[in-house]
Amino acid sequence: MNQRWWIVIAGCLAHAVNSGLSYFGMSAYFPSFEREFGWSRTAISGAFSLARIESGLMGPLEGYLTDRLGPPRMMFIGIILCASGFFFLSLVNSLPTLYAVIVLGIVLGSSLGYNMPISVAIAKVFRARRSLAFGIFRMGPGLSGPLVPVVGWMIGLWGWRTAAVASALILLAVGLPLASVIAQTYKRHELALDEAPDSEVKVAAEPRIASEPQFTLREAMRTASFWTLSIAMALRHMVTEGVSVHFVILLVDRGWSTEAASGLLGVSVLIGAPARLGMGWLGDLLDKRRLIMGLLFSLSFSVFFMGWASHPYLFTPFMVIYSLAYGGLASLQEPIRADYFGTRYFASIHGMSRSVTTAGTFMGPIIAGFFYDLTKSYAIPFTFFAFVSLLSTLCMFMAKPPAKRETTVKEGI
Repeated sequence: MNQRWWIVIAGCLAHAVNSGLSYFGMSAYFPSFEREFGWSRTAISGAFSLARIESGLMGPLEGYLTDRLGPPRMMFIGIILCASGFFFLSLVNSLPTLYAVIVLGIVLGSSLGYNMPISVAIAKVFRARRSLAFGIFRMGPGLSGPLVPVVGWMIGLWGWRTAAVASALILLAVGLPLASVIAQTYKRHELALDEAPDSEVKVAAEPRIASEPQFTLREAMRTASFWTLSIAMALRHMVTEGVSVHFVILLVDRGWSTEAASGLLGVSVLIGAPARLGMGWLGDLLDKRRLIMGLLFSLSFSVFFMGWASHPYLFTPFMVIYSLAYGGLASLQEPIRADYFGTRYFASIHGMSRSVTTAGTFMGPIIAGFFYDLTKSYAIPFTFFAFVSLLSTLCMFMAKPPAKRETTVKEGI
């Protein structure tokens, strides 16, 4: 096995632990915050939405820093910051403090330490099998499924404050060794290209000549494709963020315990893992844009019925469809962006695109919380999300590859 695949494997495992604790697992804290402090669901949702704003607004800066400092160094900074956020979460006693800890600690650390640097490393190292590599990497959140009920179990057994400290320790114990593996492998790859760009190193790695566009950030932003693709992803994130944040509390409202609801969320995440890998594989063979359109339509269909189907036997089949669509979409968004705009300035373009998706990721949880507080039901917001997903499908139809003179680059894989 080529050593560069260790970046993907270690990245997948690191992404799994981080997603289970810092993303999906955070929804398990929702009922505890509501019970202990009496905050409204709109107010609690605001913390998650504000975190999404931070991720988008900081995206261009994160991309710039990753281009300048390199993915390895950014990983270590982010992991330590994310773990610190969980330590401070255990001390939260007010809503502003909750907002600050989630935004400036957990979410910022997750983005700096996992999402941006690992995505950039994979995009730069892989070309011919890029979608498969991203599919394996994006299996991480799918594999994080078993951690979600563990978070719910820790909260039920020890309380949410102790569970936050335990999460911080797990992130450090697992994240730092995996970051070391990624850093060493990535540096060896970069050193090999610098020392022997046209020799035996690339011959052994099955060299191929690949035609790939190389847009600068300014050039990318001048294309309609950049904006339609970014808006499509923004609308898609509005749907999935809104559903993910309210998933556990929705089931608690329907009579489930926090542990059981967290367990079903874990199952949902785990179901999406095969779709992440499968769509990554198909993305190397078929038109990624059409694959994404089909997945967005499935997302719309499933979310609509999840909002109205209260009985477990009706809710679960649509949850399965939602999980598969969600998983498949997660593995295709970076590869299609790299295919459209190239990898030379991938971090900056990826970061700027995230700033566009901020509107969707910010509004999703708040819309769900607002309509619930208004109607005491999730049927209306989930119906709205179904319509938004259809609108995202239309934007994706319009997001055709940009026209630009192709640059010939020599790749090792």
